[in-house]
Order: sequence, then structure tokens, then C-alpha cells
Amino acid sequence: MQCDVSIRYNQLAGALSVPDGGFSIIPSTGANVTRGYAVSVHPECERVLPGIVQASDLARYADEHAATLALPGRVFGGWRDPESGAAFLDVSVVVPELGDALTLAHAHGQLAVFDFLALTSVPVTSVPAAA
Repeated sequence: MQCDVSIRYNQLAGALSVPDGGFSIIPSTGANVTRGYAVSVHPECERVLPGIVQASDLARYADEHAATLALPGRVFGGWRDPESGAAFLDVSVVVPELGDALTLAHAHGQLAVFDFLALTSVPVTSVPAAA
């Protein structure tokens, strides 16, 4: 089983090797998230890694944040910023509705949410003003 985990971390590291590459997985199964909107709700868990990301970096992050990743509905995400070249790791939740995702992101000081169906980021600036 450890071999399977190592292979998966190698695949995820590979996804972070290209500009704008990334992943979002369900920690308990390693399955890719394919629907909904990801919102980073644990900014204290965000890590920025310059340069090449190794499978061991991902394993270390998952170990360090195991308690947070074990919370209901949490996903493990990573993204390579094409401008800076840095990789970002975080713990997110995935919600089904865009409006709810944008509101949640705004409350947690995030700049954007990720739309899995469109495979694009949606800026939080599109959140309607509270009434």
C-alpha cells in the first residue's frame, strides 16, 4: 500500500511541474475532485514552495496537516503559479454552488475559487455586495 501512495505523490508532483498545473484530491481515497468549486478555507495551511516539488514535499505536507485534511469535506490541493513559478499547497473545501463558494472565499480572504467543470479560477471580486 505504501508503494501506491508513493506513486500517487509522484503523479501529483508531476502535475505541479508545469505552469498552471495542479491537483485537488480527496485525502482519504486519493481520488481527483471533478465537480464543484474549491475554496481554500485554511489559510494557515497554505505553503508556498519555490522550484521543483518532489513527492516527498507532498507527503511531508500531508503528514503535517493530517488533522486538518481529516476534517469532513476537506481536499488537498496544489497549484503552480505560471507567473512566479512557485507551487502553492493548501487545504480546501468543495461546494456545489458558485455563489456559496464566492461568499465563503470572501469570508476567508481568498482571491479566487476554482471551478472544476470549467477548469478555471473565478475571481472573488464577482461576489455581490451584501444587502
